[in-house]
Amino acid sequence: MVTFRKFSPAPELQEIVRGIEVLHMVWEEGVAMPSPEITCLANTEQNLYFYPHEPIVAFQTAASTPESVPFSIVTGPKVKPVKLKFGRDYLMIKVQFYPTGLYRLLGKPMQPLINIGMDAREYLDDLEPLYRLLQKEVAYEMMVECINQYLSDKIRKRVLPEEPIDIVARQMLDPTLKYSLEDWAAKACLSLRQFERSFRQRVGISPKLYTRIVRFERAMRIKESNPSLSWSQIAFECDYNDSSHLLREFRQFAHFPPGSHTKFQTSGHGDFPSG
Repeated sequence: MVTFRKFSPAPELQEIVRGIEVLHMVWEEGVAMPSPEITCLANTEQNLYFYPHEPIVAFQTAASTPESVPFSIVTGPKVKPVKLKFGRDYLMIKVQFYPTGLYRLLGKPMQPLINIGMDAREYLDDLEPLYRLLQKEVAYEMMVECINQYLSDKIRKRVLPEEPIDIVARQMLDPTLKYSLEDWAAKACLSLRQFERSFRQRVGISPKLYTRIVRFERAMRIKESNPSLSWSQIAFECDYNDSSHLLREFRQFAHFPPGSHTKFQTSGHGDFPSG
C-alpha cells in the first residue's frame, strides 16, 4: 500500500513553508516489496522531516557505512545523491520550506546542512512531545495539524524578517527566468559579493550552483512528464550547451547517466513520489 498526500501549510506559515507532504508505504509480512532503497537526487530543498514509524538509514554511496536517521531531521540542499533504506512500514512527513525559509526560522547558517540530515533536536526544542503525538496519531490530517500548530508557535516567537534576497531566492526557482547573477544581486539590493555571501548563508550553496541544480530538476521533471522526449531534446529545451553538458550534470547530481534513470528508484520520480 502506498499513500501520498500533499497539504497546504497553515496560513501563518505560508511565507516560509511551501507545502507539507506525507508518504506512507506499508507492505504486510509475506508480501513482496520493492528494493527497500530510494535515491534522493541533488535538489534545492530545505526540509524538516519526521519519521514516526520504522526508522530508516542513510548512506552517501553504496560502499559507505549506513547511518541511522533520527526521528526528525533538518536538511539543506543536496549537491549529490543520498540513498535511504526503509522497512515495511515507512512513514515520512516532509515540511518543505522555501529556499531561505528554514534559515529564517532557525536563524542558523545553512552551509552545515548541505547533503546531510542533522538531528532536528539540535535546532528546535520541545520536539519529543510532538513526536509522541505523531506516533500515536493515525489520521494524516491530524499529523499535519500537529506540525502546523508546533511551527506556528515557533514563528510567533522567532522568525527573521523577510529581505529582498529571500524574494529573489524564491524567484530563482523559475528556470525560465534568464537573469545573470549580477541582475539577481541588483534585485536583492546587494553587490555581487554581498549577494553571494548572503545567499550561501541563507540557502547553503552558491547562487551559481543553485541555478545549475534548478535546471537539472527541470530536466528531470520534463522527462518524467514526457518520457518519449529524447535527452537531446530535453537538453535543448533546458538550454544546455549540448547533450554532453547535460551528461556532466547527471554525473555530478545523480551519479548515473541520463539513459539509466529508469533503472533507479529516485525521490520524486518513478514509483516514489517524494522522499
